[in-house]
Amino acid sequence: MIDRKKAQELIDKYVTTDWLKLHMRESEVIMRAVARKLGKDEDLWGITGLLHDVDYDFVNKDPDRHGVEFEEIFKREGIRLPDEAMHAIKAHNDERKLIDIKRETDLDYALSACENLSGFLVACALVMPDKKIASVKVDTVIKKLKDKSFARAVRRDLIFDIEKVGISLEGLVEIGLGSLYEIREEIGL
Repeated sequence: MIDRKKAQELIDKYVTTDWLKLHMRESEVIMRAVARKLGKDEDLWGITGLLHDVDYDFVNKDPDRHGVEFEEIFKREGIRLPDEAMHAIKAHNDERKLIDIKRETDLDYALSACENLSGFLVACALVMPDKKIASVKVDTVIKKLKDKSFARAVRRDLIFDIEKVGISLEGLVEIGLGSLYEIREEIGL
C-alpha cells in the first residue's frame, strides 16, 4: 500500500486547488479517528480519506468524471491501493452515471460521511465570529444540519449514513470536531 509520504507527493503533483488539499487533509484526519473508534486500520482509512479527491482537478472539477479518473492517475504513477480503498474512493461519488458500483462496506459509508462532514464543519467554523473550529459545538452542527439552506452543497444523507457503521451522528460530529481541532493551525481554523 502507498505510504503517507508518497500519497502527499501524489497530491502535490495532481491537486492544484488549495481548498481541495485542505479538504483532503481534513477528510484524512476524520477517517483516521473513525477507524480508531471502530478498531479498523487507521493507515488504510486515513490514506483513503486523503486520496479520495485526487482526480478532481485532473478532471477539471467535472463531477461526472470524478471518481473514475483516479484509477488512471494511479496507473500512471504505478500506485495500487487495496481493493477496499479503491472501491470506497470510486463509490463515494456513486450517484454519477459513470460509476457502476455502490457504497456497501463500512469504509465506503465512512468515507462518504466523513468527507461530507469535513466540508460542513468548515462551513460551521467560518460562520462563527472568530472563525475557529474550537467555537463550533456538536449541538450547533446538529442544528445546522437540519437547516437545508446552510451549506446546501453538502450531502447530508451521506453524513447520516455513518449510523450504518455503528456510530451515531452526534458521535461522528464529535469525532470530526476533535479531529479538525487537532490540525486547526494547519487548516487555518
